[in-house]
Amino acid sequence: IMKGWLERVLVPGVSFVLDPKTNKVKPGLGQLRHVVGISTYGSSRMSMWLFNDAGRRNVLRCVRVLAPPLRCRSTWLALYSLDKSTPARRDAFLNGVQSAMRRAR
Repeated sequence: IMKGWLERVLVPGVSFVLDPKTNKVKPGLGQLRHVVGISTYGSSRMSMWLFNDAGRRNVLRCVRVLAPPLRCRSTWLALYSLDKSTPARRDAFLNGVQSAMRRAR
């Protein structure tokens, strides 16, 4: 689902405009106020940190660049080591996601 959204939205004229004089990108997602990424990982947080966590980096940096710089906040919610997690830990994560989404409105 996310890949399809990215392919439809991250295109010239929709999410950004290329200034012909300066060849610089001008943000096109002016209505965007908060970018929230939610992900689960089979790997530990340390493993993802060592490998630069490309998903997090792409969502929080690249998408956010297309929004007004001073008005757009970003949040990343992740559950690491999903393979080893307990039902209680997964429930706690889901509760945390619900709380964060209420605050992000």
